[in-house]
Formats: sequence, structure tokens, C-alpha cells
Amino acid sequence: MALALVITGLGLGSCKKDETTTVYGNWTRSSTYSGPQRSEAVAFVINNIAYAGTGRNPNTTVSIFNDFYAFDPSKGGWSQVTSMPTAAGARYGAVAFTANGKGYVAGGNNGSGTYLSDVWQFDPALTTSTTVGTTTTTTVGRWTQVASLPVTLYGAVGGSINNVGIVGSGFDGSNNTNIFYQYNNGAWSQLPVPFPGDKRTGATSFVAGNQFYVVGGSNNSANVTDVYSYDPSASKWNAKRFLRSVSNSTETYDYSGVARSQAVGFAVNDKGYVALGGSTLTSCYEYNTADDSWTLKNPISGATGTGATGTARNSAVGFGIGNYGYVGLGVNGSTRLDDFYRFAPNDAQE
Repeated sequence: MALALVITGLGLGSCKKDETTTVYGNWTRSSTYSGPQRSEAVAFVINNIAYAGTGRNPNTTVSIFNDFYAFDPSKGGWSQVTSMPTAAGARYGAVAFTANGKGYVAGGNNGSGTYLSDVWQFDPALTTSTTVGTTTTTTVGRWTQVASLPVTLYGAVGGSINNVGIVGSGFDGSNNTNIFYQYNNGAWSQLPVPFPGDKRTGATSFVAGNQFYVVGGSNNSANVTDVYSYDPSASKWNAKRFLRSVSNSTETYDYSGVARSQAVGFAVNDKGYVALGGSTLTSCYEYNTADDSWTLKNPISGATGTGATGTARNSAVGFGIGNYGYVGLGVNGSTRLDDFYRFAPNDAQE
């Protein structure tokens, strides 16, 4: 889900950090991605199975990808599923969401300087048969083109609530934008109320408490620190705790480290998480919808397990399944990655 959250601002709520207490969040090495190493991919989850694909790696012969792989945590390991079709082409910097038991991949860049607006639906309940010569291969999933976005978008964020997709911000081919759209009953329309925050690209998003959160990102090479949630039941954007150095005159904790771009966002048990991003960040923060607070969790750099490195990265993917979050892929410097890590939010680091 794609899956994929980001200095001035308003301070609301509280930020929790107590040096005398244990910092929680246990990172362990998970299954390595089966496809080539990559960044700027997308991921989405359908029925507790994650699907991740597209992206780019300039260090490989095929530098832009259209392939997809599935991860079932009950079985472990990644397995290849149907790639996006030739008509869709390869892409990176797209956005993804899940609705009505299907995954959607929208926009991005095709690697030739063309920004995209087309949208493709993935149905895991169907299969695709491909015949080459006398050999027929059947793979899981089928892609179908659906209504395109109203504009081209790259580096946007997306999610869904009650089977309505939400996509917005990003780069439209000329400028950064702060416009958001909803996909409902096969058609796109702008959200009924405008997004009140700054224009941005590389923001982070997650869905928690039945609201869609937009966190950080960058505009004109500077991180923006505003945070908003969209409540579809009230058709309203709500300002949340901004991510700046000091929240108000009575608090002194510097939590500007939450602010970043090209990070990953995911939700576990109705709490949101923002991790990685920037160029050297390995930190992770938890957002509690109940009291509008951010809590520092353990960094991915402390991950354990065979082959664990917990390397800093940006342009990775993240998703939540059950009681765990999963983070992987991305780029560190010029090195693309294929490792994944499982995150248990309430456990101490082993």
C-alpha cells in the first residue's frame, strides 16, 4: 500500500518521551523480497496478504519494474504474482490503496520523463494465463484498467476508508500539489473540502481511527511539519499535532525528528506509525489517535535476526498485518535494498 508517510507549525496534544522508561518496539528480520532490489515501489494489503511491486533500480539491466510479489505472513516468504500488463508499463513513484477486496495502483513516472495518471486494479481472486510458444503459465491475480486520476501524480499518498480510495498531494508534472481526490463507485472526484495544509511531495500517510492521516513531506526542498486527518463521516480535515521542535510554551521536548520526507507509514491496531525517511533516518514514531500524541519507538537499526542490518533508507514501503508492521525495500545512498523487517510495537527490542 501502497502502501507509501514527511519549520513552523501549530502544536496540539502531547509528545511522549520519558528517559527513565523503556522504549518499545521490536524489529526482527523478515523474509527477503523475491524480486530485484528497488526503491519507490508500492504496496497494498488484501485479506492479510501484502502485495508489493513496481519501483526502480538504476543499477540493474531492467531499471524500471512492473512486477509484483505477494507476502503471506502465515506462510512466510514472497512469491511472484501477475505483473502489471504491458499496456500499463513499468513505473516508479506511484501510489496504491485497497478497496472492495482489490488493490489499486495509480500514477507515477514511466522512467522516460512521463508522469502518469492511469489507474490499474488488481484482483487476487482471479488468475492470468500467458502462453509463449506451447507453454502456458498461470499466475495469481488479474489487472484491469479503471478510470484515470484527474491529473498526473508522482510521489503522492493514498489510502482508503469504507472502500473509498483517497489519493493526493505529490507532484503533478509541473508543481507540487495539495489537492486530494476520492475514488468511489468507479469514478474520481475531488474531496468535498480542500486540504488545508501545504503543498508537498514525498509525504507519509496511514489510516487509523477511521481517518486518513497525512504526515510531513517536502516542498521546495524543505520538510513540512503539518499533520492533518480527513474524517469522511464529517467531510472535514482536522489539524493534528504538528511536528516542530517545541510543541508549546510549557513543553521543551524536541520532537522535530518525527518530521521527514519519503518515509513509510502504516497502521497496527488503530495506531499510526511513521518510520525511516530522509537520508540517514532509522527512527520510528507511534501516533495515538486517542490523545493526538507521538511516542518514540525503537529504531529499525536495532533489528535482530539472521542477516539483520536495519539500514537507514528512504522511498521504502510499509504495511500493517494483524499485530505487526512490515517495512522493506528502499534506497540508501545509491544502493537499492530488498530486505524486510517485522515490527512488534509493544514488545521490547530483543
